[in-house]
Amino acid sequence: MYLRFLTALFSLLAVYACSGLNTQSQNRPIQLISGAAPVYPAQAKKEKIPGSVTVTYDVTAQGQVTNPRVILSEPAGVFDDAAIAAVSSWRFKAALKDGAAQRAEGLTSTLTFRAE
Repeated sequence: MYLRFLTALFSLLAVYACSGLNTQSQNRPIQLISGAAPVYPAQAKKEKIPGSVTVTYDVTAQGQVTNPRVILSEPAGVFDDAAIAAVSSWRFKAALKDGAAQRAEGLTSTLTFRAE
């Protein structure tokens, strides 16, 4: 009986060790997995106006962008809507900490618009 218990225990430990259930393999940074590029506004493209928009946003544990907001744009207001629309379309694999998906807050991205 004792031998069966030890055999079962060692089998469980072996499965645990090989299954990736340790915390080291259950940690990873946030990863962008899909999303649209910004659409250059027609009037700005016609006038060949370049610019950039810095957007801050949060990402839910399910990988969706929430609360996107412009914190800096140059020229002001020209590309804001396009930048917000692009960032809102992005989807992420949430960061994992000890195997649990984590919400990310205050991420920042700068989108650059160049007339060609």
